Amino acid sequence: MTFEPKTEQEIAESKLWSKGEYGFEIVDASEKNSKRSGKPMIELKVKLCDGKGAGRTITDYLLAETPEKLRHCADACGLLDRYNTGNLSGNEFRGKRGKLKLGIEKDKKKTYPDKNVVLDYVCASAVGKAESGGGMLSLLK
Repeated sequence: MTFEPKTEQEIAESKLWSKGEYGFEIVDASEKNSKRSGKPMIELKVKLCDGKGAGRTITDYLLAETPEKLRHCADACGLLDRYNTGNLSGNEFRGKRGKLKLGIEKDKKKTYPDKNVVLDYVCASAVGKAESGGGMLSLLK
C-alpha cells in the first residue's frame, strides 16, 4: 500500500471545516450550568451542512454573558419574540434551522487540537434583506 504520510497536526487540520457561513440544524439543546462560572446556559448540538451533502455536529453554548450571540441565535431560529420576553428554554431551539458563521479556535497551549466553533449566527432578518435586495446592498445601487 502506498500512501502519503501525515503528521498529527495535518490529520487534525484535515478534520476542520473552513471559516465561513454554513447552514445548520439544532439537533439537541439542553439547559445546564457553566462549569467555569456556574451560570445558566443553553448547550446546543448543532449539525452543520456544507451544501454539498457533507455534515458534522459540533457543540455551542448560549449564555446571557454573550448577549449578541444569544440574540442572533434566537433571531436565526425564529425565536426573537421569545427572546424579547427574557426567557428561553433549550427545548425551543430543537429542530430549528438557519445559517451561522463558523470559525476555527486555535489552542494556544497546544494541549488540544484546533477545532471549529460557532462565531455567531446569521440573523433571519439579515438573510431576508440580503435575498430581497434590501439593506446596505440596495443603498449601493
